Amino acid sequence: MTTIKDVAKEAGVSISTVSRILNFDDTLSVGDGTRRRVLEVAERLQYKKRTKHTPKASKEIAVVQWHSDKEELNDLYYLQIQYGIENRAATLGTSIERITYESIDKNKMKKFSGIIAVGKFDKTEVTELQSYGLPLIFIGENYLAYGCDCVRSDFETPVMKIVDRFIDRGIDDIGMIAGKEQTTTEKLGVRDPRVATFNSYLKQKGLYNEDFVFQGPFGPDSGYTLMTQAIQKLGKKLPHGFMIGSDSMAVGVLRALQQNKIDVPDRVSLISFNDVAIAKYTSPALTTVHVHTELMGERAIEMLDQRMKEPKKIPELTVIATELMERESSL
Repeated sequence: MTTIKDVAKEAGVSISTVSRILNFDDTLSVGDGTRRRVLEVAERLQYKKRTKHTPKASKEIAVVQWHSDKEELNDLYYLQIQYGIENRAATLGTSIERITYESIDKNKMKKFSGIIAVGKFDKTEVTELQSYGLPLIFIGENYLAYGCDCVRSDFETPVMKIVDRFIDRGIDDIGMIAGKEQTTTEKLGVRDPRVATFNSYLKQKGLYNEDFVFQGPFGPDSGYTLMTQAIQKLGKKLPHGFMIGSDSMAVGVLRALQQNKIDVPDRVSLISFNDVAIAKYTSPALTTVHVHTELMGERAIEMLDQRMKEPKKIPELTVIATELMERESSL
């Protein structure tokens, strides 16, 4: 099992620096380059992936991300996807160039053989990406309505399993700390399938309480703020089980609970999403849904390669399963 010492050695920084970066310590003064290197090393060592052979690049693709590099470092879900894209692209002899949607230079798009769009895009953005006339794959949402291939994870099934798991352990007051996102151009709110499934499934069981649901930006600071709000608002009625939208949010949630001397998991049981490297290093370690983000990136490259070979094939949606990783933050 990879340790913090292994990550520190590979990244060329101290063990304490790695620990503070993995715990999103905002008092640590390091550059984004160092922070990114530590996070990328942590992810790479966790998956133990190595590219055995890297052919000379024969084509170049654009990886268009809807979020900034700063946002990526704040919530590692997209960083993992990028790692999967890069890993599989290398084995296929493909080079990539990462660009944000807002920084696209239309004149330079002609040099690419295809596009992988990572994130949440509205109709205006999809239309623009299609206008370049290149093979196009989306990661994150279902874009079949636009005639585009896409890859997404199954978030609905694990939400129902988590609810059932809480109930089986005698917890029927269940809350949620969830992320909230919007598209870049039209500023439309993005539907989170975890929230939608959580709401509908608990309503079916007669257990839904809107006062137990808190939403804000993804990231540790937001997780801390939202859980603090929940503690102040609910007091002794604070739910005994919480589903958290991402591991990075859960870092902040844990900090808020610890500052208020609320025991995890004896008083509040936590289950989060993504299973990024930090999930193993929190205290207590996070029970979390492992989202195969790297596989999503790899599959997108393969789908793009196939689309290049068969431009007229029927668009496909690939949905990748998830799995629950049992650790210490839940009963």
